[in-house]
Amino acid sequence: MYTLTKYSEYFILTTMAVTTSGLYNAARFKPAVQSSDGVPFYAYLGVDGNYDANAFHGHCQHTFADWNPWWMVDLRGQFVIEVIQLTNRQDIYLGQQMAYRLRNFYIEIFKTDPRQVANFPNVTGQVCYQQSDPLGPDTFNFTCPEPIVGRFVRLIVRNNISEVLHICEMEVLVSSSSFEEMLFNKLKNTQLTGTPFDRTTVADRFRCLQRCQLRRSTDFCTALNWVTATGSCELFSVNPYLDIASNLASVVGTQFYIQSK
Repeated sequence: MYTLTKYSEYFILTTMAVTTSGLYNAARFKPAVQSSDGVPFYAYLGVDGNYDANAFHGHCQHTFADWNPWWMVDLRGQFVIEVIQLTNRQDIYLGQQMAYRLRNFYIEIFKTDPRQVANFPNVTGQVCYQQSDPLGPDTFNFTCPEPIVGRFVRLIVRNNISEVLHICEMEVLVSSSSFEEMLFNKLKNTQLTGTPFDRTTVADRFRCLQRCQLRRSTDFCTALNWVTATGSCELFSVNPYLDIASNLASVVGTQFYIQSK
């Protein structure tokens, strides 16, 4: 079990690692819990940012032999989840490859804590991925059939027998948070023409969105251009209630955000 700590949305958005695909990992260092603690292989080791796939090196989670064992991470906010990256255990123990144990598993997503439901863990969330065959000793990317909005991501084995569950790292790759979606509307491959009141280079589009939010009260920032290739962040003060279609241009690789009405 873990203790919930209140984090602001600002903290959540500024601690993500962005991937080359434009997605970012919302799971690293977030609270995790599992059906039982195979000491010292605690749940948090599944999101500790270390991809060492030898369980004996201390960076893999591990349950005891449970009936349909499970592991779950709390993203501490609602996110648009697109891909799950999972690093399976890759070491050999007593002459046997341990990766085979991960089979008949589901990766499910919940908007609210499923532990609050009376019949937990026998509940089902939105399924991002399911596999019957044993998973190999490698790192895998599982793309959800469609993006799923949620906060809790659970890996559960449904073999209907008593056995262990272990993984060495899970990344939950998201395109945005619902907080961001509520504040801005986005147009891909679109750019607002004109002169921005501020132009700077930042690490990712989320920091660009944060800059606009922070300058909303002083500079009335309501819109921005984010250029993926260069990291350019251009801030604008425009009236979001006016028709600005004539000021929009089609530019590949640029994302235009404007304050939601």
